[in-house]
Amino acid sequence: MAGLVAALALPLAGLAKETPRGELTTALAALSHADEMDGRGPAVEARDGYMFVQCRRMPHEASVTCEATGPRGQPWMRHPLTKERRAALKELGFAADRKTGNFIDRLDVPPSAQALADLMIAALVRGYGSDEADIRVDTGSFPAVACPPRYPAGGQFGGEVIARDRGLGAPVEGCEVKAVKAEALASSRLPRPLPVAPMGAGDAQDVMESNVAALTDAVGWLMDGTPTGTRVASFDWGDLFIRCLKPRDPVVVCEVESAEENPNLRHILTPAVGRKLQAMGFREPGYTMNYSRRFAADKAKTPEAVKVLAQAAMEAFGGYVLLPLDVKRYVSAGA
Repeated sequence: MAGLVAALALPLAGLAKETPRGELTTALAALSHADEMDGRGPAVEARDGYMFVQCRRMPHEASVTCEATGPRGQPWMRHPLTKERRAALKELGFAADRKTGNFIDRLDVPPSAQALADLMIAALVRGYGSDEADIRVDTGSFPAVACPPRYPAGGQFGGEVIARDRGLGAPVEGCEVKAVKAEALASSRLPRPLPVAPMGAGDAQDVMESNVAALTDAVGWLMDGTPTGTRVASFDWGDLFIRCLKPRDPVVVCEVESAEENPNLRHILTPAVGRKLQAMGFREPGYTMNYSRRFAADKAKTPEAVKVLAQAAMEAFGGYVLLPLDVKRYVSAGA
């Protein structure tokens, strides 16, 4: 559950009063104070979920280095990084870097804070398909060394220079981020295969009605949540899952598992399944490892959200939705 909160709650927590562009422009002023920092350099990041553009400056150096998320650190970025979007990044001045796997733009003559903010937002919007309104801003600092520590490949924010401690594993030492090949998990709770003898129509109907009732109750609980904590509901069929959270009003965010999260499920969660989910309004992996969609956090819209999620489960998991549904609820601290 921690991965879901990290991916979804952080980008949605604490909405800025300013527009993302205005907030980013203000934050980028910190880069001009790099020389005043002792052994560290300032970094500013614009991000949409796991997709990020990070700009930083070393003390006593005029140049600014900007990096955009690459598929070596986060392999699922191959979904949003289409040929056209890679071309857009290139037009903006970003070039693929073999060592980090990210896209890098080194600006020897730093532009104004406003122009740099425009560049970062354009990279997310044109390079990754983000909506400008969804962009969040982070600030931090990094050790002023030639190869600052990065998060390891294959996990959340893989390949990102560590300017804020997200607690995402041992940092990468050195300049190169080694690619990670997706491998089957050592232990997996794959749902048991359905019986060879077809389930009776009455039995199947009973299971589906029970599952929909459980889904409706939990989604209603999410929609009716208070801002005192992040409510999370997990709908599980073994390792097959849909997870939803409400980190703040007026949004509930749900994600349907993809093979990026669990390679054991590639034969179930195929690219064809992904296309069906996208046609239903779910974002492809990139924002998180999974397919994600936002719903208005309105108790009156619970039936509509349940209908979408039930259909998504059918499209993604097929006959496995006839297995009993395991629903778990959590409330995490924070807004």
